[in-house]
Amino acid sequence: MNSRKWILLVSSVVLLTLISFLFLFSQGKSQPMLGSVPYVFWVSFLVTCLLVLFTFLGSRVFPHLDSKGK
Repeated sequence: MNSRKWILLVSSVVLLTLISFLFLFSQGKSQPMLGSVPYVFWVSFLVTCLLVLFTFLGSRVFPHLDSKGK
């Protein structure tokens, strides 16, 4: 079961990376603003938070971790 979770996490990171650089971080895009923070800064902060969360979850479900203890 951990292998399936691992594959899902890796796929999510790759998909998030592709979406980020192909669609979210378009050149010259600064709207909509969140308060006084430009679009690129607050979206990149959200993407970074998601990547940190995926990394944490990946450290918990890494499939080869079980084989070391046996």
